[in-house]
Amino acid sequence: MIYRPIALFSVFCLVSVIFIGCAALFSEQEWSENYALMEGVSATSPQMIDGKLNTIGETTFPAGSQGFIGANPASQVIITLPEKKTIRRIVVHSDNLSEFDIYADKGSIAVDADWQLIKDVRSVKQNPIKIALLIPFPTDRIRLRVLGTKDDALLSRQERARSGGRGWNIGSRRAVGKIREIELYGYKTAEQVEEEQATDKREKELDELLDL
Repeated sequence: MIYRPIALFSVFCLVSVIFIGCAALFSEQEWSENYALMEGVSATSPQMIDGKLNTIGETTFPAGSQGFIGANPASQVIITLPEKKTIRRIVVHSDNLSEFDIYADKGSIAVDADWQLIKDVRSVKQNPIKIALLIPFPTDRIRLRVLGTKDDALLSRQERARSGGRGWNIGSRRAVGKIREIELYGYKTAEQVEEEQATDKREKELDELLDL
């Protein structure tokens, strides 16, 4: 009979270990600094990474597409980091985006840009737009392509009016994306968290000494 309590206790311990391990595994991660504000970051529209929500940058259309007849190509913005980062979260501040997708450069040496689709946002319902990612590779370039904006219908009407009502060849026109800020985040490393905790502890001890 003595073996039964021991067996039950062993099962309890095993379940406890599994539960604690899972809790640690799925605990909320701390976000890193905003990589888009790092020294050396560049963008095809610098206003989108200047840290100021009162400035607005516009996406640009591919070269040579201005005279395109019909549905014009998607405009875009490309952000280039000084070093590769594993990005887990993107926050986009925009008043006019309705549909877009995001690509990351895999960094193949065979081509100049090896873009891989990492997120397809088909219906924007909030601002800012918060996007969780599970990119399996580090990257130093992110591309956001604008597939639709709240200004598209107005642009199409204006172009038809300018054509004197002969709008059969205009097609569906895309307006530029107007973006206040794009933020890029990863997870803090264990070393970063430990260093911040040590700094907070030193500052607290210093404050206590100054209060004496």
